[in-house]
Amino acid sequence: MTLFEGVAGGLAQAMSFGTLPFLALGALFGLVVGLIPGLSGHFAMAMAVTFLYSMEPSAGVVFMLAAHATVAQGGGLTAILFSTPGTGQNAATLLDGPKMRDKGQAGIAVGAAMTACFLGASFGAVVLMLLVPVLREVVLFFGPPEIFALASMGLIFVAAVGGRDLVRSLIAGLFGLLLAMVGVDNASNLERFTFGSSHLADGLSLAPVVLGLFAVAEMIAIWRRGGALAGDAVRPMGMAETQRQILQGVLITLRKWRLVLRCSAIGTVIGVIPGVGSAPAAFVAYGHARQSARDPETFGTGDVEGVIAPEAANDAVEGGALASTIAFGIPGSSSMAILLSGLAILGLETGPRMLNENLDLVFLMSFTIVLGNLLGTVGGMFLVNPLVRATAIRATVMVPILLAVIVSGAYAGDRTLFDVGVALVFGAFGYTISLLRYSRAALLIGFVLGDPFEYNLNLAVQLDGPLFLLQPIPLVLISITAVFLGRSILLAVRARRSLNSGSARKPQPEEIADRDLRGGLLTLEIAFLALISVAAGAALIEALDYDSARGATPFAILAPLTFLILLQAARTWRFRGDIQVFDTLRRALAGALPGLNAVVRVIGGLALLFGAIAIFGHYVGLLSFVVALMRLAGKESLRLSMGVGLIATALIYIGFEYVLDVEMYRGLLFRYLVGYRAF
Repeated sequence: MTLFEGVAGGLAQAMSFGTLPFLALGALFGLVVGLIPGLSGHFAMAMAVTFLYSMEPSAGVVFMLAAHATVAQGGGLTAILFSTPGTGQNAATLLDGPKMRDKGQAGIAVGAAMTACFLGASFGAVVLMLLVPVLREVVLFFGPPEIFALASMGLIFVAAVGGRDLVRSLIAGLFGLLLAMVGVDNASNLERFTFGSSHLADGLSLAPVVLGLFAVAEMIAIWRRGGALAGDAVRPMGMAETQRQILQGVLITLRKWRLVLRCSAIGTVIGVIPGVGSAPAAFVAYGHARQSARDPETFGTGDVEGVIAPEAANDAVEGGALASTIAFGIPGSSSMAILLSGLAILGLETGPRMLNENLDLVFLMSFTIVLGNLLGTVGGMFLVNPLVRATAIRATVMVPILLAVIVSGAYAGDRTLFDVGVALVFGAFGYTISLLRYSRAALLIGFVLGDPFEYNLNLAVQLDGPLFLLQPIPLVLISITAVFLGRSILLAVRARRSLNSGSARKPQPEEIADRDLRGGLLTLEIAFLALISVAAGAALIEALDYDSARGATPFAILAPLTFLILLQAARTWRFRGDIQVFDTLRRALAGALPGLNAVVRVIGGLALLFGAIAIFGHYVGLLSFVVALMRLAGKESLRLSMGVGLIATALIYIGFEYVLDVEMYRGLLFRYLVGYRAF
C-alpha cells in the first residue's frame, strides 16, 4: 500500500458512518473519565478493550484511541476549576490553572487549555503521519543508556527550573525516586522496602499518589482558606461572560503559536522514548516555558503560558508514543501497552506488517487523535459554564463532595482499600510539603521515573559496563543536565548574595523561601526534616541486608539524598532563634490559629472516613463523612448536609457501580455477615 493510498484510506474510514458513532462515543467516554480524579487514560482504554471482541478493526481502533485522546482534556478541566488533576499528566496544570481561576479568569484558562490540547494532539498526529519511516531509525538509537540519561535529565530539569528552591526540589525528587523503589525489584525479583506488608509488594500505585499529593492536598488548602472554592474575590459568571473568556483564551493560545509548537515538539519527542510518559513531558514543557518567558516571576501566580505549555505537551506525547508502538511494538506509555493488547484482540499486528499491509489503519489512528480531541475540545467548552459556576459554591459544601469523588477514584483504579489510605496519607504529606516550599512536581516526577530509571540503569551497566555514560548520546544528555544544574546553582548563589547584601531588586520566590519559614513554619520544617531523615535511615538499614543487585539503586539514591537533607538542616539551623515550638503549640491549643484548627479537623475527618469505609463500606462511609464534615466542621445546616450527602453518594453509586461497572468496597461488617472469613 502506497503512502497516498494509506492517507486516503485512513481519512475515508475516519469520516465513514461506520466509525463516526464509535469516535463520538469514545470521545465522550474519555472526557467523562478524565473528569473523575484517579481514572486515567489507562482506565479508559482498559474499559474500551472489553467492548472490542464484537467490533470491526477500524471501529475498535477508533473507539479505543478516541476514549484515550480526550481523557487529558477532562483532567485539565478539573485541574483548573477544582484544583484536582484528573490524571497525573494534568498535575503540571495545577501550577497556574487554579491561580487563574482565583483571579476570575477560569474561562480564559479553560479556553487556553482546550485549544492547546487540540493543537498539541494535532501536532503529534501530523508528526506520526510524516515521520514514521524516520522514527524507525531514530528510536533504535535509544537503548538503556540513553533512556537512563534522559530520565535523569528530566528529573534534574524539573527540580532546577520548576521549583521554588533548588535544594528542596532535589530532596523531593530523590525522595520520589526512593518511593518508587518500594515493591518487587525487577532485577532480582525480590521485595524491597515492603517491611513485611503484602500491600507494598506491587509498589505504590501512581493514581492514589497523584490524587493525594495534588487533589487531597489542594482540598485541605481550600478548606483551610474557607469561602468559595475559587476564592472569595471571584463572583459567579454568566454564560455570556464565560463564553467570552473562553474565546479570549482560544485567541491567546493562537497568538502564542510559537510556544505551542515548541511545547508540542517537546511532548512528541519525549513520547517517542518508551517508558518516560506524559507527566514528565508536561513538567519539562512547563519548565521550558518559564525559562524562556520574558517575566518568569509570573509563573506560579496565574500565567496563561503556564497552562498552555503543559497541556500542549501532554497531548502531543501520544502521537510520539503511538509512533514507537506502531513501528516496533514498543509502547511509549502504559496506555500504549493496553493499545497493543486491544490490537491483538482485533487481529492486528504492529511492526513492518502494519506499516506495509495496514498503512490505512496507521493514518486512521492519526485522524482519530485529531478528531477525538476536536470533539473533546468542543464538548469540554460546553461543560465550562456549569463547572465555573460550581466553583462559586462554598468550600464547606464543595470540598466534602470532591473528597468523596477523589476517594472513589482512588479505590476504583486497583479496587483496593489500601489505595484509599495511600491517597489520604499523601494528601496530608502533600499539603505539608507545599507549605514548606518543597516541590510536589519534582517528587511526582521522581516517583514516575523510578522504574525506567532503575531498569535502564541496570541494563546499561550489564550491557555496556559502568562507563556507559561516556557513549555519545548519553554524554550529550548528561552534559546538558550538568549545565542546567550548574546554572541553577550559580543563579541561586547569586540570588542569595544579592538578598544578603540588601539589594533594592525585588527578590525571586526561591530567594525568600527560607525567610518565609520563620516562626511556626520553621518548627514544621524541623519536624519534616526529622521525618524524612527517619525514613531515609530506615531505608538505609533495610538496604544493608540486600545483595548488590537489589541495593545498588537505593544506595545511589540515598547517598545524595542524605547529603541534601544534612545541607537543608544546616540551612534551617541558621534560623534556630525563630523556632517557636511551645508558643506555636500553645496558640494552637488556645484556638488562636483557626486555619491550623481547620486543617486538623479535615485531616481528622479523612482518618475517620477511612475507618468508616473499612468497617461499614464505601457508601455508608462517604455519606457519614460528607454529612459530618459539612455539619460539624463546616457549620452547615443539618438539612443541607443530609441533602448534599445523599445526592452525592447516590450519584457516585450510579456512576461507579452502573456506568463504570466498578464494585466499591462493601466493608468488613458486610463481609462478615455474608460469611467472608478472609479480610
